[in-house]
Amino acid sequence: MRITSHKANQFFSLALKILVVLAAVSFIWYKVTNDETMDFDQFVNMLDQYRIFSFTNIVILVLFTIFNWYFEILKWQNLSSHVRENTFRAATRESLASFTAAIFTPSRIGEYGAKCLYYTRAAWRKVIFLNFLGNMAQLFATYFFGIVGLLFLITKLDLPLPVFNAILVIGLLLAPFILYIIMKKFKIRLKGYSVRRLEESFHKVSKEIRWKTILFASLRFLIFTHQFYFLLVQFKIDVSYPLLISAVFSTYILASIIPTMIIFDAFIKGGFGVWIFGFLQVPQIIVLTIVLTVWILNFGLPGLAGSYYVLRYKKAKHAVA
Repeated sequence: MRITSHKANQFFSLALKILVVLAAVSFIWYKVTNDETMDFDQFVNMLDQYRIFSFTNIVILVLFTIFNWYFEILKWQNLSSHVRENTFRAATRESLASFTAAIFTPSRIGEYGAKCLYYTRAAWRKVIFLNFLGNMAQLFATYFFGIVGLLFLITKLDLPLPVFNAILVIGLLLAPFILYIIMKKFKIRLKGYSVRRLEESFHKVSKEIRWKTILFASLRFLIFTHQFYFLLVQFKIDVSYPLLISAVFSTYILASIIPTMIIFDAFIKGGFGVWIFGFLQVPQIIVLTIVLTVWILNFGLPGLAGSYYVLRYKKAKHAVA
């Protein structure tokens, strides 16, 4: 009976891993070939027309992606050190596998559960909190640079509805604080944590880990936004660097407001990107092409890479409850 039960568990484990990988690959393929905002053939033609497929451009774009994920992995290695000493290789496995599991789940919920599988059951609450802390650090970096970008655009461009834009920026600035006050007053729980519990858990993490997390999140943000900027330059957009990079920052902060599944990330960014870059007279087709290209590089390829780790996942000794 014990042998039969073990074989059944192995079968269901393999079936689950295959299901996760097939779902992730299917979502990525659907996104690339059935984008809601542009035709796939048109997308390929745009890349070919502007020689984005040149060897030099491909190398530079891939390097941007590698450094982006290098700092994401470093961020998780740094955070997970609060639970146990983690190697870069192990952090890579945990980060990519959990990312693949998160592709088809709302607000990346699957990422939390997948990371827990690499740790003992007793450490799960800490792992969930640390993953939440990493995501909040990334959101903080997006807000910080995004607010700077929005303020710069508003002051440098003659934008319509100035009152609306002022309210938007003020709202963005105050939103985290308002949310914090509401959650604390009404004792709203987030990821199973109350605000008080989150504060206690936050202070238990060393200052060194917290500051490194902010640093790695900021470096990541600057890397993938400059990947976006690099593509704008390759598409011959003749606009000054401060205006272009501010528009990129603004696109990311506006897109971060709406919680969504990773698969729809490009659709959300594309909508805001078309609006923001429209003020700089950047053609819609170019914005949509760049958004989808950046999505493939930073979400599609890592998602496929993570499939390898999902299929190779075995319940290690350190993960046994």
